[in-house]
Amino acid sequence: MQTNLEWATLLRVPPDMLAEVADEKTIRGLVAGVIKSDTAAYELFAQACRFEAPFATSWIHGPGERSPYLSLELAAASLDDDRYRSLLGDIVLSTSAAIPYDYRALAGQALARIGVGELTGPLTHVVESFEPLASRSLEAKVSVPTDGIDHLFDIPETVAGRIALVVAATEAKTMESRYLLARRVLGQGDPVPAARSVAERLIVDDVGTTMISPADYLVPWDQELAGPDGGKLTLAELMRIVLLCPEFKLPDATVRPILVDFYRSVLRVSGRAIIGLAAGVFHVEHGVLATPSYYYQGRDAILGKGCVIDCVGGAILQRGTFLGGGFMPILIHTHKHIRGSGDSGASERKKILPCVFAAEAGARFPMDAIGLFETVDYLGKDAPYQGIRAVPVD
Repeated sequence: MQTNLEWATLLRVPPDMLAEVADEKTIRGLVAGVIKSDTAAYELFAQACRFEAPFATSWIHGPGERSPYLSLELAAASLDDDRYRSLLGDIVLSTSAAIPYDYRALAGQALARIGVGELTGPLTHVVESFEPLASRSLEAKVSVPTDGIDHLFDIPETVAGRIALVVAATEAKTMESRYLLARRVLGQGDPVPAARSVAERLIVDDVGTTMISPADYLVPWDQELAGPDGGKLTLAELMRIVLLCPEFKLPDATVRPILVDFYRSVLRVSGRAIIGLAAGVFHVEHGVLATPSYYYQGRDAILGKGCVIDCVGGAILQRGTFLGGGFMPILIHTHKHIRGSGDSGASERKKILPCVFAAEAGARFPMDAIGLFETVDYLGKDAPYQGIRAVPVD
């Protein structure tokens, strides 16, 4: 048996380095045996299952043979019922923002299947104590300053101030995710609806758990979060801060994990999904219009370096898709402005035709696709790249 230091080091190994230090098949058997028999080893494994530092990028979160996550597969196969139930409850109830939403939901589905037992009380407390986030009122939207094109809003002058905004938003949206899943585990929420639109079916087919509704990825862009000096920023405004401020574009050991947590909580990107350096997702209001739109990024899906999605219409990136990269300037535009006879530029800007950019599982949007991809142009026709298509909003 290994010492705790050796065990902790082993759990820290990222997936791309595992083959250099150990045989994966042998290590899987070792993990299964140790977490079953050694309490201290189990506690570190449980910490890893909550994606707590320094285990958030551990190899045990790679794909299993029968599960999207090896860590959940090992837990199911190795732990007795009480300890397994406790671990699943910890994952669902954890305030760790690093836990991907789909991972938390898969744990919730397993918990509902085996029965919540004594976790009824903690789950009920999460449901009853949750305070929903408000959306910006029409009156408030009308009073927002504008330069005629963009809404104007206050941004903290310091890096520390901007990071504090991101952290506050991350915490708030993590609480929202806990609430949604706690309700469903308890059977108190509305049944997860069957998919109806093409976009909804794409999400349901990809995410692989009945504990998740497609509506969980319908981003409420005018939802308000804590802003500077006691004010409020909408989610759309905060996304633009993250996209445009330089500190979020660097692979910094302090800021990058905070940004990954932000994407996992606010956009609910799936486990092992990556939004690359200088890449991002944003939404720009058109007058007071801030219609919710889908953003879904499946497991192992990558939005490559320099690739940006304007998500007014919506975007669905299924498992293993890879969009752009190499710091190539690529804008995926998910709506088109419509100009009627006699319309001014301002009128054109507020008349839009939205659609959903869809990348099917394994699709590749090449790095040499520089410039603008106007998704609406491919409604009802083939796009130039295999697995890439335009999907109607409804």
